[in-house]
Amino acid sequence: MSAETVPPLQRPCIHCGDCARACPAALDPQALFFALVAEDWPAVQRGRLDACTECNRCGEVCPSHIPLLDWLRWGKTELRRQQWMRERADAARARHEARKARLSRERGQREAARTTRSAQAEVIARATPDQAGATVIDKADVMAAIARGRAHREALARAKRSPAARRDDKDTP
Repeated sequence: MSAETVPPLQRPCIHCGDCARACPAALDPQALFFALVAEDWPAVQRGRLDACTECNRCGEVCPSHIPLLDWLRWGKTELRRQQWMRERADAARARHEARKARLSRERGQREAARTTRSAQAEVIARATPDQAGATVIDKADVMAAIARGRAHREALARAKRSPAARRDDKDTP
């Protein structure tokens, strides 16, 4: 393996400021690098990481051979992921609040319906049969209605049977 293919070893930052002078977007890659290493996201946002054009001029001029472009790309990805997670959490919170409101509204409607039904039941309980619109039916009328129903069901069952079976029914007294 030749010496040209092996990347030089990274050394600690010497705070030379060459990266800031080389940046066409007037960023301070050194400050962004330290904020990213510390995962200080408010400092990263204040450093305007999103304005980075990823031209890699900062990485080319760095005498310590720090892979600044890799760090800046990672930081941009992490900021996008955090933004996506915030949006998901906000959407979930909105769904939860809407569900709570719907359940509360439905609970109120059920309670109102229950109150209305109890009030109606009290009125009906206090009313006489004539006032409630109820008719009084004696036991003989009920028994006659049952007999009529049985006769009707038997007639339907006979009609569904085969014609030969119906002829046999007529022949037998």
